[in-house]
Order: sequence, then structure tokens, then C-alpha cells
Amino acid sequence: MNAEVNNLATRFLKFLIPEAEGRWMVLAGMAIVFAVVFMAAFPQFIAPYDPTKSTGDILKPPSSKHLMGTDNLGRDIFSRVIYGSRVVLLVVFSASLASMSIGIPLGLISGYFGGKLDRFLSMLMDSMYAFPSLILAIAIAAVLGPSILNAMVAISVVYVPTYFRMIRGQTLSVKSRLFVEAARAVGASNAKIMLRYILPNLVPTVVVVFSLSVADAILTEAGLSFLGFIVTAPTPDWGYDLSAGKPYLPAGYWWMITFPGMMVMLLALGFALIGEGLSEVYAPRRER
Repeated sequence: MNAEVNNLATRFLKFLIPEAEGRWMVLAGMAIVFAVVFMAAFPQFIAPYDPTKSTGDILKPPSSKHLMGTDNLGRDIFSRVIYGSRVVLLVVFSASLASMSIGIPLGLISGYFGGKLDRFLSMLMDSMYAFPSLILAIAIAAVLGPSILNAMVAISVVYVPTYFRMIRGQTLSVKSRLFVEAARAVGASNAKIMLRYILPNLVPTVVVVFSLSVADAILTEAGLSFLGFIVTAPTPDWGYDLSAGKPYLPAGYWWMITFPGMMVMLLALGFALIGEGLSEVYAPRRER
């Protein structure tokens, strides 16, 4: 029975992630992401302390009692790292899904119809894309004010041009293929051609762009939180804890910023590995 289950799982994995050079990167990235998602889903079973309350041990280094030490208020850093993953994933996933739901339709329509609409949208997106993502997100968040919802809006706006540019370019390529011309010849409507014949061919591109944009959005979220644009004390968040621990670094309390910073880097690395691996998996065969 166990052998049959393992065989079925292996076959499903090969179907989901075909054999390719980048497969190991996808698997490594998925392992990292699933671990963080598990932390965010079940923090009460992992965190040993309340992340917002003092344990009485102030500025203690990592030990068996406090795996990642404690901060200046005596709060357990390991518990704050566990609970902080919830805010990070909520903001990043929500913003990425919002930017994807806006950028994909705009890129599809712009690439398919062309003309003045294409020129206008391309100029608008290029002007937004010219700004560094973090600077643009800071500007939007500063105007809207500090909150989780406003941070989602700021980050989602920043990454709309990324989806638009990729989907538009792929649409321009796909719409000239023979099967699209055949569908147009038999009288298929523009909406049907875009949704049934063009969009399914863009799915691999969307998956890769989503993974890479999430990796970048994690760093943007950490930057906004570091500057105080997302949460306020005592809510745990990796970027906010980095900001709170910065003044104590010169005194030798390195653990206050090390572990939240490592989690930001690790989660961003996980999504980056997935994106880079999938780009290798779904890339067209190249001449060796």
C-alpha cells in the first residue's frame, strides 16, 4: 500500500514538475515556502511564548530557553518570527494576486488589439516601471498612510507593470500563430480567442512571473515595514523587528536583527528558486 502511494505521489510530482535542469530549484524553493506557510498557519503549535508579551528575560542571547534570544522588552524573538510570517504572507500574497488580476487582463487586451490603446497603456506602464519598486511603494504608502491594507495597495500597484509587460509581449507572439488565425477564420469572437486560445498558452509565463514578483515583493514589504508603513507595536513583523533591533546592534545584541533578516532572505530565496526553476522547466528546448 505504501509503495503504491509513493508511486502515485512520484507520478503526480513528475506531472506537476517535469524532469528538467531546474527541477531541484523548484523542489528546494517549495520546501522553504511550505515551511513558512506551515509556520503562518499553525503558529500556536510552534511558538513557545506569546509574541507580544515579555518573558521577563531582557536582551538574552540565543539559548535552549529562547532559541533566537529575546528583545529589549523581553519578548521571545523566535515566537515573533513565527507570528510575523502571517503578516508577511498576507500582505505579499494579497498584493501579488491583486497586481496579477490587473496586469494580466491589461497586457492581454493591449497586446491583442494594439493601436492607440496599446501605445497608451505601454507608455503608462513604462513610466511606472521606470521608478524603483521600493521607492514607488514608499511614495504610495506615505500618501495612503500606514496600515496593512494600504501596504497591499502600494505593493500591488508597483507590480502591475511587471505582469503587463510580460503578458503583452507573450500575447504579441502567440496571436500570430496559426491556431489563432484558424480560430479567427472560423468566426471566433475576440473574447473567445483571448480566453480560450491565447491565455492558456500564457500560464507558464504567469506562474514564473508570479513566483519572481512575490520574491521581490517580500523585500519591498520588509522595506515598508522597516520604515513603519505597515504595522505598529507590538504586532510582530519581520521588517518592523529589524527596525526595532537596529539601535541595539552596536551594543552587540546581534540576534535582534539577524533572525528576522534571515527569514526575509530565506522566504525571498524560496520564491526566487521556484521562479528560476520553473523558467528552466518550461523554457523551450535550446540547442546544446
